[in-house]
Amino acid sequence: MAVLPDGASFEDFCEYVIIRRGAVPLTELQELYERRIRLKSIIVNQGNGIDSTLPADERGLTKRQREQKVFAEAKAQGRNIEKLPEKATF
Repeated sequence: MAVLPDGASFEDFCEYVIIRRGAVPLTELQELYERRIRLKSIIVNQGNGIDSTLPADERGLTKRQREQKVFAEAKAQGRNIEKLPEKATF
């Protein structure tokens, strides 16, 4: 076995570890298996949900690029836009 499959049971995991490392205490095997289960449950959010709510021409743009696009569109419509300071207070 080169890599242990995702749905491997504890017995499969023990067999895999023993082949790779030799004799390992049962408590260490249990801790390793629990750590493996926790690591397999991690989900990485890539922001695809938010991106899908944007208009088609703004998908894949960074926040700065979207801001520049909105600013350019407003200028093209003849609006005068002044940026607020970063730490504006109202």
